[in-house]
Amino acid sequence: MKLQLLWVRSRNLILLGLITVGCLMLFMAYSLYVSPQITLGLITPLSGDFAVLAGKEMIAGAELAVEQANQAGGLLVGDRHYRVELAIADDGNKPPSTIRAADQLLQKNLIFSWLHPKPLALISSPQSSLALPLAAHLQSLNLPLITAAPDLAVTGQKKNVIGIGLDHYAQGSRLATFARQTLKVQRAAILYNPDNYYSRNVVTKFQNTLEQLGGKVVIMATYGKDSAQDLDSQFQAIALQKPDVLLLPNYLPDLINQGQQLRKLDQKLGLKIPILGGDSWAGLIAANLPLLEGGFFLSPWHPMIPDRRNQQFVQDYTKAYRQPPRTNAALTYDAVQMILGAIASQKSANPEAILRGIHQPFTGVTGIISNPPSGFPIRSSIINQIKNGEAEFYQQISP
Repeated sequence: MKLQLLWVRSRNLILLGLITVGCLMLFMAYSLYVSPQITLGLITPLSGDFAVLAGKEMIAGAELAVEQANQAGGLLVGDRHYRVELAIADDGNKPPSTIRAADQLLQKNLIFSWLHPKPLALISSPQSSLALPLAAHLQSLNLPLITAAPDLAVTGQKKNVIGIGLDHYAQGSRLATFARQTLKVQRAAILYNPDNYYSRNVVTKFQNTLEQLGGKVVIMATYGKDSAQDLDSQFQAIALQKPDVLLLPNYLPDLINQGQQLRKLDQKLGLKIPILGGDSWAGLIAANLPLLEGGFFLSPWHPMIPDRRNQQFVQDYTKAYRQPPRTNAALTYDAVQMILGAIASQKSANPEAILRGIHQPFTGVTGIISNPPSGFPIRSSIINQIKNGEAEFYQQISP
C-alpha cells in the first residue's frame, strides 16, 4: 500500500515537472514568435463635443503611422525590430478625465506587462485646458508627452512636454509680420474678447510686433462673453479709424457671429479690408468659410504643403479612410513619427533617451518642428487664404 502511494506521488511530481517544463517551453516559443513591442499612448476625446473634431482624427492619424511602421517590419532599435502598438484612452473632453485616462494607460495590465507593456510616451489632446493638468501630472514621472496645445504654460520649462502646435505668442508675431511685410499694413484694427486667454495673448504679441515693424494699432474694440451680441457699435468705431486690416483672433462661435455681422455691414460701413485670424479659424466648417471670404489665417498645416512627405501622407490617408486628412490627423501622425524617430536614432526606448531624440529638430508632414530643452517649441506655420469658400494654401513660414 505504501509502495503504491509512493508511486502515485512520484508520478504526480513527474507530471507536474513535465507540465512546468512544457509551459516554460511554450512561453519561450511564444516570446520568440511574437515580436517584442513598443507601446505608445494616445489620450483623446472619444466622447463629448470634440470626439469627431479631435478624437476621431487623432486616432486615424496615429493608427496610420503605427500601421506603416509595422508594415515596414516594425521599428528597428539597435539590431532588433519591435512591433508598435497604440493604446487609446478617453479624456471625455474634461480635465479630471484626462488624468484618469493617463493613469488607466500607465497602470493597465501590470501583471501581464510582458504581453502589454505600458506606454513609453503619451500624445494628448490639442486643448490647453486638458493638456495643462496632464503635463503637470506626468512631470514627476519624466514621461514624454507630446501635445499640440498652443499655450506656453503647457510646455514652458517642462523638458518632458513637447509642443508641436502654434503657441499664442508665435501666432501674434507671425500675423503682425505677415500684415506688415506682405500686406503692407500701416494701420490695424482689432476686435477681441479681453477675458479670453488665447485672444488676449495673440493681441498682445500682434500689437508689439506690428509697432516694432513700423505699423500701428489704431483701435482695439472689445466684446463680452455673449457670442451672439450685437457688434454694430464696435464695427462702426472700427470703420471710423479707416484701418488697413482687421484682426479677429477669436474662437467659435464668436467668430461666426462676427463674420455674419461684418458681411451685413460691409456695404454700409465700407469695411472692405483684409481680415486676419489665428489657428482658431481652422475649426470653421466649409459652410462658414464664405463669411470670412478673402481673409487670411494661420494654421500649423495644410494638405497642399508642397513637400513630398506631406503629399504622400495625404495620399495614404485618403486611401485608408476615403476622405482627406484634417489638421489634427496630420499633427498626431507627426507626433507618432517623432517618437518613433527618437527611439530609432537613440537606439533605446528609455524615456530619457526618447526625450533626447525628440529635442532634436524634426521635419514631418506638417513642417519643421524644433523643441529645445527650454520647453518653448518653434515650428513652421501656414498662411491660408479663404477664396471661393475654401481655405487655400497661401504661403509657408519657416520657424
